Amino acid sequence: MGNYSIRVIEKIIVLFIAMIAGFIAKKGKLLNAESTKSLSSLLVYITNPCLIICSLQIDYDKDVLIVAGCVFLLSVAIHTFLAIFSHFVFKCVKNRSERSVYTYALTYSNCGYMGYPLLMAIFNDNPQLGLFYGVIFTTAFNLFTWTHGVIVMSNEAKIPWKKLLYNPALISVILSVILFISRIRFPQTVTDGLSLVGDMTFPLSMIIIGSFLADMKLTKIFKQKKLYLFSLLGLIAMPAIMMAVAILLNLPEYLSIVGITMCAAPVAANTAVTAEVYDNDSALAARLVGITTLFCLVTMPLMLYIYQII
Repeated sequence: MGNYSIRVIEKIIVLFIAMIAGFIAKKGKLLNAESTKSLSSLLVYITNPCLIICSLQIDYDKDVLIVAGCVFLLSVAIHTFLAIFSHFVFKCVKNRSERSVYTYALTYSNCGYMGYPLLMAIFNDNPQLGLFYGVIFTTAFNLFTWTHGVIVMSNEAKIPWKKLLYNPALISVILSVILFISRIRFPQTVTDGLSLVGDMTFPLSMIIIGSFLADMKLTKIFKQKKLYLFSLLGLIAMPAIMMAVAILLNLPEYLSIVGITMCAAPVAANTAVTAEVYDNDSALAARLVGITTLFCLVTMPLMLYIYQII
């Protein structure tokens, strides 16, 4: 993998440029709330599923299944720890709405739309492998967000099983695994077409986040001390804990890199939307997404660089 921290910085700059494009488009009124919502639907229902399906259009290998199982278990372990940790850390927050947002935001990171391209950059000798790791990791993420995440935001122990089962990302993963195990491969032309659409996921997600940031008063965000403390906890402390665990347990390098990268990602972009759906503090959620997305441009390569030199 070589000096992957440099490649991560380069990839983050690329993503940041796409994010600026979205910011400018929204400020210039080329995008509005309705068009951004349409782009989000395109991302969720079309481009991301195509990306996921292409990630497993590879030759069947038992070792690949073992690796997938390891990455999935790592994701389950990380999300379980974060769910428990955030529950106790923010238990002192008296306002239930704020507590729900903080708990959700610390537990769920933007491990897909930012994690995928960064892992592909890290595993530059085989970008498809990096994408594969990311897809398997976010499978557990989707399971947790539609179970634990809903309980946290709704404050009710009621899981929307129908929405979970109809989740486009989850359906895509299941379909991809079936195709992989059955050794069904699409003709190269079809795969190329799906890849072309799937590759739109990265710039599209950053454009959407950029348009999202355009609606915020950034000067107001930077004046709130609580947001700095949260960013320190989410962007520095969590990946540092993952790093320490990886070293103590002597985890394989690929697991360590995947875990640290995903833990260092900013708050999940769907946090604000989920908060809005369940009548929580969506403004706070939006600010958390905004400030951690900006700060991660520095903190993500920093944490990976520290791991690389240890």
